[in-house]
Amino acid sequence: MARTWYLVQSKPRNETRALENLVRQGYETYLPLIEVERLQRGKLLRKQEPLFPRYLFLHLEEGNDNWGPIRSTLGVAGMVRFGQAFAAVPDPVIEAIRERTQEIRGMLFATGDAVQVVSGPLVGLEGVFEIADGEQRSFVLLEFMQKHQRISVSTADLRAAAY
Repeated sequence: MARTWYLVQSKPRNETRALENLVRQGYETYLPLIEVERLQRGKLLRKQEPLFPRYLFLHLEEGNDNWGPIRSTLGVAGMVRFGQAFAAVPDPVIEAIRERTQEIRGMLFATGDAVQVVSGPLVGLEGVFEIADGEQRSFVLLEFMQKHQRISVSTADLRAAAY
């Protein structure tokens, strides 16, 4: 019988707990994680967080109608539904998520990395990554008028420069 990926909603901040308990019961699961940098008490910390907070994927036989053990699993809030049908996720979507999370893992910058601004008002400029400024912005040293300027830009607008 064919297998399909389904979407499971976890209780708040219980994605890992739900994953571990489902795996313990013999289910194949997938929790996409990304590495993020956070400023906490003045220190820059790297940690892994779910790409989709409160959601994970479960690979089951099509037509499985025994949802009780899944719904009663510690950490699981329930199965995501669209009307009466459980939310099925096509295999190509899961594969695309796996590929993209690998790309995102490679996008973190270290101090001194050469970066290029790829969107926004500073598009095309190249500079040196200095430090993350919270969750979504970073400080970059850009050269303006023969002088390096410390500029805060959206981290999503940066890519590694091709030197």
